[in-house]
Amino acid sequence: MKEVKTVWRMWGGWEIEKIENWMEEMEKNGWSLFKFDFTMMRFQFKKDESRKTRYCFDYQSNVGEDYFEIFKEDNWELVDETISPWYVWRKSYEDKKPCIYTDTRSLIERNNRQIRNIGFGAIISLILLSSVLITGFDNTKLISAILIVLIVFFGYLIAQLYQYNKKLKNNAIKC
Repeated sequence: MKEVKTVWRMWGGWEIEKIENWMEEMEKNGWSLFKFDFTMMRFQFKKDESRKTRYCFDYQSNVGEDYFEIFKEDNWELVDETISPWYVWRKSYEDKKPCIYTDTRSLIERNNRQIRNIGFGAIISLILLSSVLITGFDNTKLISAILIVLIVFFGYLIAQLYQYNKKLKNNAIKC
């Protein structure tokens, strides 16, 4: 019987390297990821052999079959894709740590895809908030409060991603 460990861990799209490094450390300690849920904060690991494995999170809005083929040809294993548009890949290695993003421009593009999707959510929330306030819906205060919290949350996420992109552009972060 395999031992299973569940770990809750919060992370943001601007700190992907931290979560990737943490997962690599878990693998090194013999805990292999086999599932995470829709919140992307609950990770489930099964006890396995200690391996040197690189994990990489990819954020893609639209992928075709060639996307998966490219990774397979380079011996990457898809761990999970249930949280589209997030794809989690892993690859065992010996010496040089593999990475799916090898240049700053690609990392900035990945972050910009996140910003566009989050921005879309913020715009929808603003439209709903306007509609609720204009129509004078019975539960206006509660719904308005929820929408305002969502808009602030989306704004925070976008600000963090912009700040991360700025650091990448200024070479404060190396890929």
